[in-house]
Formats: sequence, structure tokens, C-alpha cells
Amino acid sequence: MTSDSRRARLRAILAGKTCVTAGSVWDPISARIADRLGVEVGLMGGSLGSHAVLAAPDVIVVTLTEFAEQARRACRAGAVSLLVDADHGYGNALNVMRTVEELEFAGAAGLTIEDTLLPRAFGAGAKPQLVSVEEGTAKMKAALAARRDKELVVVGRTSASSITGVEDAIVRLKAYEAAGVDALMVPGIRTRAELDRIAAAVKLPLVTGGAGPELADLAYLTSRKVRVFSPGHQAFAASVQAIHDTMKAFQASLTPEKLPGVAGKELMDWVTRAAEFDANARRFLG
Repeated sequence: MTSDSRRARLRAILAGKTCVTAGSVWDPISARIADRLGVEVGLMGGSLGSHAVLAAPDVIVVTLTEFAEQARRACRAGAVSLLVDADHGYGNALNVMRTVEELEFAGAAGLTIEDTLLPRAFGAGAKPQLVSVEEGTAKMKAALAARRDKELVVVGRTSASSITGVEDAIVRLKAYEAAGVDALMVPGIRTRAELDRIAAAVKLPLVTGGAGPELADLAYLTSRKVRVFSPGHQAFAASVQAIHDTMKAFQASLTPEKLPGVAGKELMDWVTRAAEFDANARRFLG
């Protein structure tokens, strides 16, 4: 599947009338698994990029080029429409433009730009801070101006509802909507009352994730203009646990009796495209 078709699919989902569940994608194997399961939208969070590339927490130490290269690997391996969390665009509005360029050429179907002050400023304390609405809006405009392919989806993102309150979130979302972004992302919404207010205040389709339990209802989310929902990145944590437990079992015994959750040959052959490589070897190597 080409980048054009992936972007067209993401745009169709955002313009549609139902909410889809995003799958966590962080590398080629997870992209292939998403394909196997029929996942339409893959979400590569900044945290996943940091975990997969550096084995580091989500503290904005992964670089743009490292992150874009990881996105490129995932796009090359699978046909899922990849929505990439580009954090704050790795700097100011000019850095945002470079970020859009790199992720567009990596094959991303869409990307989010947020208005959180990142990385954390000296003396800021533990609580996240936001840039001004004016700076956030300038970043959105810069992102739109930087894309070569107008089908690349640019999503304006704010966590203001959990930092400064829903009223501020609405002000920011309406400003980013007016700037011309294609959709809006509101992570961390906890209650239906919060989402109801936001959905009533904006016109664009919404993306949300990490929501409280009362929002985990696709029919309800659909009715509030949510078109992509991310239930979280537990798949990455599950893979870490599986690797840990398997290594631990072999440390305890060279022939462990039970290794739960190990992929069988059929699945391993599928995700590594073994049949395709075997056919090419017979065809070209004799």
C-alpha cells in the first residue's frame, strides 16, 4: 500500500461516521501484526518511539531523525495507516516544519502536533506546562505550510483539559481549528461531561486516547465526533513482559517445561514474510 492510499484511508475514517480503535505500532513487526489483525489506524506514540529506539522513558530524549527513521521502518513493513505522535514538533515552529517534512517522507499517514511545553523547562516542576495559544497556533500553521502532500493529515493536539481545564482546552482547539488543521486530538479526557463540552464546541473530527472507563464506548465516542480512539499502549508493555519471562525461564533451565505466549512457526513465518523470501530465493538464487 502506498503512502497516498494510507493517507486517503485515514482521511476517509476521519470523514466517516464511525469510530475506529487504533493499534499501537512501534516497529516493523508490530506493523505487520496490525495488518494481520485488520487494524486500520496505527498510533506510534512518542513514548513508544523512545522505548523502542532508546529503551528510555517518555522524556523527549529521542531525536527527530531517530523517531522518523523508526516510523519509516514501520511504514515500510506494514500497510496500516500510521498516525504519528510528533510531540511538540521537536522545537519551535521552524522545527515543526522540519518534523513534518521528515515524517511525511517516512510515509506517515498523519501526525499530531501538541502545545505542551517540551522538553520540560528548568524549574518548571513536575506539572506539565503549555505554550501560549498564539505559539500553539503558529506551530499548527507551520505544520500545514510544510507539508508537500496536502493529503498528509495534520492533527492539532492539546492536553489542556487535564492541565489548565476544559475552558482553556476549548479556546485552544477552536484556535487550531481556525488555523486549518484536519482533526483535533484531546488525550486524557476523563469524563463524558468533558468530552460533551469539547465536541459541542468544535466542528472537526476528534482523536482521543487514554480516556477514563466511562468513555470506553465506541457508540458514544462516535456520537461525539471521535473517529480514532486509542485504548493505550499495553501491547508494548506486554511484549516487554514476554521477553523478560522467556529469558528468565531459560536462565532457570535450558529446557523450560512451559513457555506461555510464545508465537508459533505459522505466526513467525507470517510476520517475517518467510514464504515471500523463500520464493525469491528459489527464483533468483537457484
